[in-house]
Amino acid sequence: MTSQDFMWEVVQALDRAKVPYMVVGSLSSNVYGIPRSTKDADFVVELRDVPIGAIADQLGPGYLLDSQMSFETVTGTYRWKIRHIDSAFQIELFLISEDPHDRERFLRRRKVKYNGNPVFVATAEDVVITKLRWSRQGKRAKDLDDVRSVLTVSGENLDWEYIHRWCAIHKTESILSDVRKSVPT
Repeated sequence: MTSQDFMWEVVQALDRAKVPYMVVGSLSSNVYGIPRSTKDADFVVELRDVPIGAIADQLGPGYLLDSQMSFETVTGTYRWKIRHIDSAFQIELFLISEDPHDRERFLRRRKVKYNGNPVFVATAEDVVITKLRWSRQGKRAKDLDDVRSVLTVSGENLDWEYIHRWCAIHKTESILSDVRKSVPT
């Protein structure tokens, strides 16, 4: 099973279970920037009245959904992992938090075609804001590389006022400034 097939199966399971979602992480930066390989796909999900088991019920045979959620330190949220017996790829479902930016980026998500299939993804601005925040908290170079990639490809079309507002709140303005200086013009 390819990673794209795996991801599409999970998107369809979320839709059937009526679980609102958005793709985040490196796959969302791939939509707006220079694609890079990744070993997983990250989704933010809003479960409301839907138990996690409803998603498992919608997945076909061979899928393994951890029934126990775990705490993820970089994002500060709870997550579940989905695996398939025929793939090393995995999908992480992050429970939407009460964080104001997490809520706002979920409301701003967009439906795009990803590998020919319609999926909800975070906006380019929210990818930049979140990756800067994660880089500050987790000191992960790949997050800054993803920001640089999005700025290189989509920088002219970004809502900079929105980005600067959230960077001021998250205290990531200096990181953004440094990354912008490294983007080719």
